[in-house]
Amino acid sequence: AERLGAWEVVMAFRSAMLTPSLVTTHLPLARVPSAITPEAVATSTYWIVRLLQALNIASPRVVIAALNPHAGEGGLLGDEETTRILPGIEMARKRMELDHVAALLEGPVGAETAFRKHASGDYDGVVAMYHDQATIPCKLVGFGKTVNVTLGLPIIRTSVDHGTGYDIAGKGSADPAAMHHAMDLAIRLAQARGRASLVTTT
Repeated sequence: AERLGAWEVVMAFRSAMLTPSLVTTHLPLARVPSAITPEAVATSTYWIVRLLQALNIASPRVVIAALNPHAGEGGLLGDEETTRILPGIEMARKRMELDHVAALLEGPVGAETAFRKHASGDYDGVVAMYHDQATIPCKLVGFGKTVNVTLGLPIIRTSVDHGTGYDIAGKGSADPAAMHHAMDLAIRLAQARGRASLVTTT
């Protein structure tokens, strides 16, 4: 989650099995803990709820993943859960209350448990703390079928879940399926604009 001018910008992904948003994105792993702020957690949590509402889930169930193994083990393995993530969850709850947005938020939960329970259907979405915490499970269970979606922009933006295949450019051998998924999600979000705003309201 970050600001781009007046806009809040959140990276998220959508597939048939997983819908995570990210608190931090393309950072060296050593810089992730300091980049996890209550405000960033709250922003990422708020916007994944709005995405799920746009996808016709009126009151989404969202689990917020921990940064440290076993959610920090009460501080034994780190304190980001209590000093940064928990305050962020409370900030998200207050923002949703002000905006009359209904959702169930739970966390922080150890990441492996959070993603497993999300994939099994206990939750509709998950908030991940860093890039690979979200993308490894997404690409493991849905590579080529997962859509990258940017939330908080004044436009709808979706993309494929992989990089550009420069090695096969111009050869006519690229698989267009991922682009079809991205286009389908963009259409769904455009049709859903009456159900939930996916742009920043400032």
